[in-house]
Amino acid sequence: MLAALLGSLSGERVLVYLFARGEGYAREIARFYQTNLTPIQRGLEKFEANGILTSRLAGKTRLYAFNPRYAFKPELENLLKKALTFYPLSEQEALFMNRRMPRRSGKPL
Repeated sequence: MLAALLGSLSGERVLVYLFARGEGYAREIARFYQTNLTPIQRGLEKFEANGILTSRLAGKTRLYAFNPRYAFKPELENLLKKALTFYPLSEQEALFMNRRMPRRSGKPL
């Protein structure tokens, strides 16, 4: 939906994923969308070079998040929020379900 505006489908995927989850790393984003890693990495690097994203190391993993000092951050977030309303409901739910800890065995759903 925003690929024409952002330059590529992988750029759209990167920003939508980070908007929904708050932060993430390249392989995690590529796995979520079941796509190649290289375009996701290029998108992350491009957005970081232009000041839209920031990154930090957590061990050997480079985590990306929106730059809080980016001048158009509120407008970009509003645009992404609006774009998400046009995504299928199943994809919206998958994006916002952020489970990082394993579930205890025997625990009811």
